[in-house]
Amino acid sequence: MIYALSSKFDIERAKVYLNKLIDKGATVELCEVKKKRTLSQNALFHKWIHVFSEHIGEISFEYCKRDVKRTILGMRECVNRFTGEVQQIDYKTSQMTTSELSDFMTRFKTWANVEFGCYLPNPGDAGYDELITNYK
Repeated sequence: MIYALSSKFDIERAKVYLNKLIDKGATVELCEVKKKRTLSQNALFHKWIHVFSEHIGEISFEYCKRDVKRTILGMRECVNRFTGEVQQIDYKTSQMTTSELSDFMTRFKTWANVEFGCYLPNPGDAGYDELITNYK
């Protein structure tokens, strides 16, 4: 069950359910659901990929995005559930939390600037409004 503890209604629901589990002597696992990346973060990342791919002369947006993620994040291991084989797969920004995507974007921005001389503005930075206007 998922409860939004910012909601008084959900807080009461959670208390009632927790008390029921305590009375039952149940074994439970409690964890915090971390927020996934925001749509505005994702939109800015995609604009940055457009700018960067244009800057380096890469025609394919998807290839550029894949290669940037591989260069900065590497790849992660995943076990194929059918074959048991360990495979390397790409990270997906859609599965990142807001802090993970923020960290990745900071690293991307620095890397693009240092290694390629490519400027990628954040909101409030010089050139940000122009970025938004030119890369819809």
